[in-house]
Amino acid sequence: MFVVALDLLKKIDDLGYVAYIVGGYPRDKYRGEDTEDIDICTNMRYEEIKKYFEICISYPKMGSFTICYKNVLFEITTFRKEGKYLDYRHPYSITFVDTLEEDIQRRDFVMNTLCIDKEGEYIDLLGAREDIDHKIIRVVGDVKDKMSEDPLRMIRALRFSINLGFVLEDTLKEEIKRNIDSIRKISMKKIEEEIKKIDSPEGQETVRKLFKTNK
Repeated sequence: MFVVALDLLKKIDDLGYVAYIVGGYPRDKYRGEDTEDIDICTNMRYEEIKKYFEICISYPKMGSFTICYKNVLFEITTFRKEGKYLDYRHPYSITFVDTLEEDIQRRDFVMNTLCIDKEGEYIDLLGAREDIDHKIIRVVGDVKDKMSEDPLRMIRALRFSINLGFVLEDTLKEEIKRNIDSIRKISMKKIEEEIKKIDSPEGQETVRKLFKTNK
């Protein structure tokens, strides 16, 4: 799958655009663990993507697409900046941008900002590899803003901590303690979906008790 993904990045480059593998795959590959979940970000917009690729699922307003390339499905997002979060889950507005540097700022944790380019080389704009090496979870940007925008990120941070064996950076830990009750702004269904991604039943129960949720 990785070889096909690199071929897709080169195809996008040949078309005059740029694209990178981003998110969990570069993080886990750097840690020595290959996965089958590859997400791609690019400066291609919907109008260009639909000209050259088979789109299976599309959310054009969000700049989010699933395409089929050489019989493999890939999640693709257009570089973007996000406005205020008015419902604690989704940005009120989306502005498409042209560079990876702008796009990377909207992401949640520094360790998840590591990218891979068309040559298979790591692109590390915010120090993701250092955080991975030190097994620490830091927020991109202002920790208070990121946690208040989407309180589900608090559970996401704990999930990564449990599954990866990483520790929360002190300001993130304190922000979770201060705003733990804000999780009530999120639907129980979304909370439980996130908790179920925790690898161990013991870890799941610990998080449920911490946030005082029920199955």
